[in-house]
Amino acid sequence: MKRFLKIAAVISILLTLVIGGVVFYFYTNIKPILVREINKSLAVEVKVGDITVSGIRDFPNLGVRFSDVSIAESTPYYKKYLLEAQELNLFVDIMKLYKGEYLIDGVTVRNGAIRAADLNKTTNYEITKPSSDTSSGGVSFEIKTLKLINCDIAYEHTPSKFKSNAYSPSTTLTLKYEENSTSLKVKTTLDSAFIASADDVYVARRNLKINTAIDVVTDKEQVIISQSDIAIEAINLTTKGTIGYGNSSNVDITFANDNTTVQSLLSVLPASITQSLDRIKLEGHVAIDGYFKGKTDGINSPAFGFDYQLQNTSLTIVGENISLDGIEASGELQMPNVSNSSSASATCKLSMAKSGKNTLSGNLAVKNFEMPAIQWEGKTNLDAQFIFGLIENSSFLPTDGTLKTDGKLALTYDIGNAQIAPNSLRFSGQFLVENLKGKLNNPALDVQHVNIDISANDGKLVVNQSDFAYNNTTGTLRGYIENYQSMLNENSDASMVGELKANNLVVNELYSTSDATGDPKSSSELFPINLKLATTLTDFHYNDFSAKSMTGTLISDKMNISMPKCQIEALEGNTLAGITIRKWGDNHLLDITTEIDKINISQLFKQFNNFEQSEITSEHLSGTLSGSILAKVILDQNLKPIMPKLYAKANVTIENGALIGYEPLKKLSSFVHIKDLENVKFKTLKNTIEIFDQTIFIPRMMIENNAMNLEIEGTHTFENYMKYSMGISVAELLATKANWIAKKAEKRIEKNTKGGLTAYVLMEGTPDNLKISYDRTIVKENVAEELTKEKKKFIQALKGEGTLEEETVETKNYDDVWDE
Repeated sequence: MKRFLKIAAVISILLTLVIGGVVFYFYTNIKPILVREINKSLAVEVKVGDITVSGIRDFPNLGVRFSDVSIAESTPYYKKYLLEAQELNLFVDIMKLYKGEYLIDGVTVRNGAIRAADLNKTTNYEITKPSSDTSSGGVSFEIKTLKLINCDIAYEHTPSKFKSNAYSPSTTLTLKYEENSTSLKVKTTLDSAFIASADDVYVARRNLKINTAIDVVTDKEQVIISQSDIAIEAINLTTKGTIGYGNSSNVDITFANDNTTVQSLLSVLPASITQSLDRIKLEGHVAIDGYFKGKTDGINSPAFGFDYQLQNTSLTIVGENISLDGIEASGELQMPNVSNSSSASATCKLSMAKSGKNTLSGNLAVKNFEMPAIQWEGKTNLDAQFIFGLIENSSFLPTDGTLKTDGKLALTYDIGNAQIAPNSLRFSGQFLVENLKGKLNNPALDVQHVNIDISANDGKLVVNQSDFAYNNTTGTLRGYIENYQSMLNENSDASMVGELKANNLVVNELYSTSDATGDPKSSSELFPINLKLATTLTDFHYNDFSAKSMTGTLISDKMNISMPKCQIEALEGNTLAGITIRKWGDNHLLDITTEIDKINISQLFKQFNNFEQSEITSEHLSGTLSGSILAKVILDQNLKPIMPKLYAKANVTIENGALIGYEPLKKLSSFVHIKDLENVKFKTLKNTIEIFDQTIFIPRMMIENNAMNLEIEGTHTFENYMKYSMGISVAELLATKANWIAKKAEKRIEKNTKGGLTAYVLMEGTPDNLKISYDRTIVKENVAEELTKEKKKFIQALKGEGTLEEETVETKNYDDVWDE
């Protein structure tokens, strides 16, 4: 017994020594073995700060701790380390390794970064040296647990321009590698994740959680994703599919969710889809079922799309008290090429949306998100506040009104130019505006009501009835518009034919004011479409001019607005006028030809602001005016006349006229001592007067009454410089009273053929410095010249070479009167 105990004790001591020796051997040689094996197997630079090994109590389990580890890229891409970690822990069973079982119990990477990239012909992670082992035997290994704690992760695939990066506070993986496949299970939290392909960003700094199982089939260069759970912020998705990573990389992934908020969904969609929704806030729930599929190599981009169903959703215009509630809708979004938003399309079947009086139902389709082609078929009943709230920088602020539609609408919107594309507008159905009220800022109009009833087909838009009231103006409009599809074009050929009636129209109220920069509004067109409207205007006003009525046909070819034969009842008489306004550089040209019949000359001067002069005013004139007048004048951008740009010619007859209290005549009266010159009255006066170069040209004319005759000609400038030559003929009794007999001896006055006396007077200067003098020679020469012309005209008439009718003064070419 004692011997057995001794033998047992010896064996125990020997076993202890053997085991102790083995452990001591591992402890004393593990570092050089590990370093040697690392250097032997890797083709890149590896740096390790320190290596520590777990104690004997864990044997045969071995824990190795590497500190300050860094592994270089095999091909520089990030120009940083492929892997770097403050701490890397490795846990293995050395006995299993000794038996050839490549099983790693655990790997932990702490406070580090992993940066991988697939390049066009290589990668940045080919860090192992080529193996000399040519045996065909399969190799497998397994990592039971791989943990990444507080690590940055980045991956890029340059052929497809795919990029991703994130920060992971916690990631747990299990990995099993066999000859042709690798199985990977991942449970990770990724903060501030970024995923993009080319210029399309799919996840923009969002928080993700992923729980997935992945199989990598090496010989097929394919990644198979089993059904997985992905949470992007508040969106919970289930997904599965495959990813090809070889020379022909591709993706085929499906995803779905049962319910998420609309706002959460929009937050993770590409900017190319959501950029047009900046002013729209959507709240509610949506269920989606979508896909991400296609090639991702070279110039190829995958397709993206999903079906959706909106449930109890609301739409609000940001900054406006405008919303739609209870939206129930379904549809789809398709992007055949995620890098090309012009290939995108979307549909929406809107069962119902409502808010107060607002209701909306129908089908919406949009194609090409770069220049959206929009089609709508359905019914709308919307408040005016809702419609104008959708329009940015609208100058109209509605306070009431309803817009209703029932039909089909199609248009294409040019996002780059912020306008509807030419000839893209189509409408078929009915459009109603009911009791629209509000304030228009530019021009400033108080709109009391607008009612419009329009029906349309593809070829013609018919204004069945419309009436309006603003400020103190009321009116109606009926007619139709041909080629209405181009109505919003820059060069529209739309034409409206119809009937316009307006009462108390004040043209000045329609002036646009200057914009914020102080530059006046300017356009190459006076009106956006062509017009031909039978027009009746009652109680018409322009500046100080008023007309009881104006009737005619209003015509516009966009560059010109005219009424060729306008009947005007105004100024206590009647006028037939041809009126045209056209663009003239940045200004406008007003062209008027008139035939007037017995209008009140005093009212004419008064309502036309005495033609922008103060010397001869409405208070100085009386009588009725008949004849023809041609006038052309440049109007500024606020339609006010530029008087230096005025040309006019008037063949007129004034009946029962008077020139009363005219200051130069008062001075003339004092000069020639004839009181009757202060108020000159006459029965009939005829003349042709021309105005250009800011000067009134008055040919010789005779003013006759019982007391005296006044023969006068001369010029009168807009600056009130006058130059008149006159012959004043009076009866002998009046001449004696004026003491002309004594002056006759001085040869300033001579006896005329009617038994009276005639004085020849020159009057020149301004009213403040007017010079009046007798000058028989100059005046008589002017008269003699006129008599010679009359005599020549009479002889030509006798010979059959002319007539005794009054000659018409040649009309000057307007463009020659001044440079534009």
